[in-house]
Amino acid sequence: MQISGLDLSLLILYLLGTLWIGYYSMKKISSFSDYSVAGRSMPFSLIFATIAATLVGGGATVGRVAFVYDTGIVVFLALLGVVISQLIIGFFFAPRISKMENVYSIGDIMEFYFGRSGQIISSILAFLFMISIFGVQVLALGRILEPVLGLPFITLTIIGALVTIVYTWAGGMLAVIYTDAMQFILLTVSIATAAVIGVVKMGGMTEIIEKVGAIDPGHLVFFGGPWTTGVFIATFLSFLLGEALAPHYIQRYAASKTANISKWSTVSFAIMYIFLTIVIMIIGLIGFVKFPGINGDVVFVTYAQKYLPIGIIGLLFGGLLAAVMSTGSSILNTAAVIFTRDIYGKYVNKNAPDQVLLKWTKYATIFVGIGGVIVSLCLPSVMGLMLYVFQLWAPSILPPMAIAILWGGPTERKVSPYAGPPAIIAGLLMTLLWLNVLGQPFGIPAIVMGILTNLLVFFITHSLTKNKIPSHLADNKSIKG
Repeated sequence: MQISGLDLSLLILYLLGTLWIGYYSMKKISSFSDYSVAGRSMPFSLIFATIAATLVGGGATVGRVAFVYDTGIVVFLALLGVVISQLIIGFFFAPRISKMENVYSIGDIMEFYFGRSGQIISSILAFLFMISIFGVQVLALGRILEPVLGLPFITLTIIGALVTIVYTWAGGMLAVIYTDAMQFILLTVSIATAAVIGVVKMGGMTEIIEKVGAIDPGHLVFFGGPWTTGVFIATFLSFLLGEALAPHYIQRYAASKTANISKWSTVSFAIMYIFLTIVIMIIGLIGFVKFPGINGDVVFVTYAQKYLPIGIIGLLFGGLLAAVMSTGSSILNTAAVIFTRDIYGKYVNKNAPDQVLLKWTKYATIFVGIGGVIVSLCLPSVMGLMLYVFQLWAPSILPPMAIAILWGGPTERKVSPYAGPPAIIAGLLMTLLWLNVLGQPFGIPAIVMGILTNLLVFFITHSLTKNKIPSHLADNKSIKG
């Protein structure tokens, strides 16, 4: 056993608490709407907590401590992309999505703007995106639990994933939001406490900066340092756009009681994210000084074990598990809803009653969970997997969807319904070609080439087809209903 009995007891208590919330929520679920968007009744406090807990997952804790450890404070500027992204979404996108009354998933939005072809392409890509991001969380779970329990990494990865799958399967979005509220509080308190203790033990921030500078001055450089301009642009854009309007956030905007709740909960978290980023950076820099030469993905847990007192260790590990499991459960539920609503309900059983949809969403939760475990075991790096997936989301679905939502009112269709599908495919293929085949020639990031290709194809197709409306969309002027 790697940690004290007290710390282990705190972890077990936390895990039992999440399972109890899943059981409690299960008794409140009576429909597909309850399971997928929590009955569209969530207040500000819960929407804020679920957005925050979802954004601060395994990549934002374990992965970003590793990022600072390996790279330095230049990461901070790249991470400001998340803050800017959430501010833009909060003011301009979240309220509009909240007003779209019949939205359960990304497929509903894309079908309204781009027809059935836009819906199926975006749903399949979003489904695969969700499985990959769930894999990031599962990988982080294994990295957190491995030094705690001393069991094999694969075994702990599966155990952590199973707990997340069980409570998500039981209570759906309702359980996800309730657990997110608990997990967000635990996460914020534990990480802030750990950082403060670390700063005090190191003799203050000035001492930390001096020691880091003595080891490697490049770790304290905001511009340049270990990154070329191209690498910085690619990383900044990945954080700016990689999770922008991702399917699991669309589900949260749809679950809000009002449009204003969607708006201000998103904006409020954007501001708070600056604080969380600073805290994470402090832990990464302390790890750089105290634990040289270790795997970046285990810096956070090593810091907790070797640098924090008994009791606080359990609190921090609980916070880390909370960060990962809250994001994992959100993604798991969203992927299941996408499968049931956009694939099963549209192409396999078009007349499926509500209870059948509810049953298949629970089945899909299990299938997606297993897929995420497989993904996590195939790739070794939390942040590497996360950034790779981000680079594929931003140049594919994001540009057409963002343009369609902003162009006109929240229930108007101004874009050509033919413009979305070819833009999505062109942007994705260009990104894969530029990144994996050509190796990003001329130092131009693949994400930039993918977005430019997407926009070019979108506006050319829109110009050629803007006056041509498919018959099945001719009478569908509103997403309401």
